[in-house]
Amino acid sequence: MEEKEVIDNFAAEVKKIEEEAEKIVEDAKKEAVEIIANAKINSLSLLTDKQKKLEKEKDEILKQEKAKIEKEKDKIITKGRTELAEFEKKADKNINKAVELVLKKLDERIGDL
Repeated sequence: MEEKEVIDNFAAEVKKIEEEAEKIVEDAKKEAVEIIANAKINSLSLLTDKQKKLEKEKDEILKQEKAKIEKEKDKIITKGRTELAEFEKKADKNINKAVELVLKKLDERIGDL
């Protein structure tokens, strides 16, 4: 083989290696873009899922707290009604006593006439 052929073969091999290297770099760039795009999509999906989960948890907590408040409200209303009924009974007894006292005093005055 002549020196020119050796140089030409060497140059051809170097060119071939350079082309392969450029292809590898180009493929790596494409893969990196895809990886980044997929990572963005996945992170957005994870964020959306987390937001939905937090929203459900918030709704459940609100539901439970509303139920507690409703139960406490019912308890207070029931207690208030019971106390009102007791007060009304006492008031009725006092009214009866007051009526009896007024009638007694009236009888006494009429008797004094």
